[in-house]
Amino acid sequence: MRAVVQGFGPFGDFAVNPSELLVRLLAERGDDDLVTEVLPVSMQRVAEAVPKLMNEHRPELWLGVGLAAGRTALSIEAVAVNLANWPQAHADADGLSVSRQPVADGGPAAYLTTLPVEQILNAWRDAGIPGYASQSAGSYLCNLSFYCAARAARELGIDCRVGFLHVPLLPELVTEPERQPSMSMTLQAAGLDLVLAAGQNGAGQDGLYLGRTA
Repeated sequence: MRAVVQGFGPFGDFAVNPSELLVRLLAERGDDDLVTEVLPVSMQRVAEAVPKLMNEHRPELWLGVGLAAGRTALSIEAVAVNLANWPQAHADADGLSVSRQPVADGGPAAYLTTLPVEQILNAWRDAGIPGYASQSAGSYLCNLSFYCAARAARELGIDCRVGFLHVPLLPELVTEPERQPSMSMTLQAAGLDLVLAAGQNGAGQDGLYLGRTA
């Protein structure tokens, strides 16, 4: 099964992005059926690159991976929403901030993940890896990439399971241990492997979308 796993480069105060490290580890395996890509934290470049990658590789599985500093565990996202919204204080790599703009004009209000979420949660639980299903991927570049991937798969007519995994900080990135949770790279990598295994073997949903924007 052809799979694409997409992570992000550094952003904000974090010179290292755990999602990039995870994707690089996958790339080192040399699996011909696994395509890995690390994108900059840039609205324009993500919006351009994701549909191109989807069209070029036409995968059966697309998994985005991103950092969610402050989260206590791995989180598989349930939905991508048609909203981009972040202040100048959190400007992207190009210095861009946006205020309540749609990811895609006239696009569906949201796409549901087509990954087998319950299988993923069960696999994490059986392996002793902390993880949960998240109902919000936020409104930053992680959500945007997830939305763009789901939209591209639908518009291209590709039978592809699409989802997004958020990961916590690594221990070495923590500067305020009294309030910043973290998870080791070993656990994060093991959790990612279980998501890929479930996505490649389990039955997902039907690629549903919710409503439409005005």
